[in-house]
Amino acid sequence: MDSGDSPSLLELRARSERGDPEAMYFLGRRLYEGDGVPIDYEAAAELLRRSAEAGIPEAQYTYGYLCCYGIGVPTDKVAAIRWYRKAANQGYAEAQYGLGYMCDVGEGIPVNKMEAAKWYMLAADNGHTGAQCNLGNLYYNGWGVRRDKTEALRLFAEAAKHGNPDALFNLGRMYEIGDGVEVNDSMAVCFYEEGAKNGDAHSLLNLGLRYLYGYGVRLDEQIAARMIDAAARKGDDMAQYTLGDMYMSGTGVDKDPFAAARMFAASAKKWNAAAIFRLGMLYLRGEGVAQDDRKGKGLVRLAAELGNPEAETLAATFR
Repeated sequence: MDSGDSPSLLELRARSERGDPEAMYFLGRRLYEGDGVPIDYEAAAELLRRSAEAGIPEAQYTYGYLCCYGIGVPTDKVAAIRWYRKAANQGYAEAQYGLGYMCDVGEGIPVNKMEAAKWYMLAADNGHTGAQCNLGNLYYNGWGVRRDKTEALRLFAEAAKHGNPDALFNLGRMYEIGDGVEVNDSMAVCFYEEGAKNGDAHSLLNLGLRYLYGYGVRLDEQIAARMIDAAARKGDDMAQYTLGDMYMSGTGVDKDPFAAARMFAASAKKWNAAAIFRLGMLYLRGEGVAQDDRKGKGLVRLAAELGNPEAETLAATFR
């Protein structure tokens, strides 16, 4: 069955009841996505399992994904790897990428960068942009493969052609600091702009910082604030910290210690030592929060334990 045929639900149900594994896959996907039917994860999982057992690689990968994240079935990352491997061995790029990622980060299996590189390479050769980017990271750092920043640059560029936001950021950063290439501010800005358009928080932050300080672009604190705010809303802890600092000084935004405290608190939850220190100082001074010496000193001590030099200096004065 060709997915381009857009078979009706009635047809899919009839074919599934007759044991057609491709129909079971398409029906399972529609139940999983809520495509024309109410979402039913358990029914979707059952159909996808039967299709996977019949050897359909797309179903093997998708059922593995459900196992990985406990959608409609109990979470079982070992089973996820087993199903990914079955689909990957049939040349299914998404499964090759998924298997590479599991090996890369150690989900359901010990970290194995060499094995990750093998599966990323196969997926990258099949045009998977996420695999191209992640394989580029392995070459950049020399994890599981020889360190080769030229190859990393090539892989990032290939993924960036298709709008991969992580690859766009990586290219921008390499051109910004001259890592593996000559420093080129205009290229860095270009890649950060593309990454920002694709919603990448790191690109938004770095581009925002350039506008904040006028690096390679005109200085514009209001544009900087909008970009850094967008990155902060996506949960980037450095953006949250930076925006908090901007609220404290009134740079690009109205001065607002209450908003600053909220930003520092959000960043502190992600263990940003600088944000923990700044939040502690707000509690000590009673700015943007109710004054609380105990909480303030506790936060400063925590920031010191995390290696923040300002916190270390101040904490040494506490009794």
